[in-house]
Amino acid sequence: MPEIWLGYGDSEVILDIKYENILENSKPEFPLLDNISLNDELENKIQLKSSTLILNFTPFLQMIPILRYINEKSKKIEMKNFEINTLSKNMPLKIKRKLGDFGISINRIKCDEVLNKMKNFEKTIVLEKIEYDPFFGYKGATTELMRSNFPNEMDNAYSNIVDKCPQSGIITDSLNISIEISKTLNFEPIHIIANNDGINSVYIGDIENSFKKAVEKFNKISTKEIEKSKSAIISGNSNFDIQSTLSNSLNLLWNNYKTVKENGIIVLLSENRMGLGDGYGALLQFVENRLDQNGLKKYQYLKDLEHINFLNIIKEKFDIYAISTLPKVYLNKLGIKTISSIKEGLETILVKHGKSSKILIISNSELTNILEPGYQK
Repeated sequence: MPEIWLGYGDSEVILDIKYENILENSKPEFPLLDNISLNDELENKIQLKSSTLILNFTPFLQMIPILRYINEKSKKIEMKNFEINTLSKNMPLKIKRKLGDFGISINRIKCDEVLNKMKNFEKTIVLEKIEYDPFFGYKGATTELMRSNFPNEMDNAYSNIVDKCPQSGIITDSLNISIEISKTLNFEPIHIIANNDGINSVYIGDIENSFKKAVEKFNKISTKEIEKSKSAIISGNSNFDIQSTLSNSLNLLWNNYKTVKENGIIVLLSENRMGLGDGYGALLQFVENRLDQNGLKKYQYLKDLEHINFLNIIKEKFDIYAISTLPKVYLNKLGIKTISSIKEGLETILVKHGKSSKILIISNSELTNILEPGYQK
């Protein structure tokens, strides 16, 4: 019996499953840069000014060698003004310790501080990892900037997904809106393609070209063709916010729900130690009966509103189960059933579909796009 480890919050849980029950264990196995090649890439592409701000929205382990290089270079050129900031409320101790070992300090700032902070520096670099995203199609520097600082543009982008299924793996109108609004700002993106083992590639430079070139490469190495299955177990852990809230975990679900046949079972690992999502967001308002469902089509975006839209379209087509620390009543209200362990999830699938049932396992749904053979976008 193989041992398959799946991300659950900051840790991992083991899935004990027989070989004959595995359709495929799909995980991102990217070619990786060695340390010399990575340093050469950074040396050739990163240019700092005497006053430079580094911004990150979502911490990920592979940002450490990038920040280490930038920090060392900042000391060599004796920069007058240099800061590294993150917007994440959940900077893991593991990253803090590693950064501290290299003498790197990183400060947390709020969303409403970002634009003014950028004005105080000659140069701003936004460091983000490329991932799949059901709202924009892909996640990167421009999408995170728009989410946090441009509410009117988010209204416009939301109007493009109302009554539509998740858009993961598509160059969407919403993504293009994020690129256009980002062009009004003075910053340089660093887009990283990486998995838990290391960095595949680094894209630096022009806002639009660097993002779209990164997306093109990302598609090539992260897309797989697999026949639809009756069931899937979905997880993710390549950044440290990926399961911190239900809002983040649902992105994992939406990225690859389409791999399962209708009436099939999806088991989602969704630890959610920080709750549902934004304290003023749509998920919390919905479970507390404060969300006006008519507002879904008013094209006024509220944080996490896309998840209500997607759930309304999809939840009746599948049996969706979550392994989560959230109260059962919250999840049930959203149309999601609860189970207590990965073992119970496996047993639930085998009871419904039979002991010889084949199960698709997706360990990093944020980095994986599974399509049916012959599928055309």
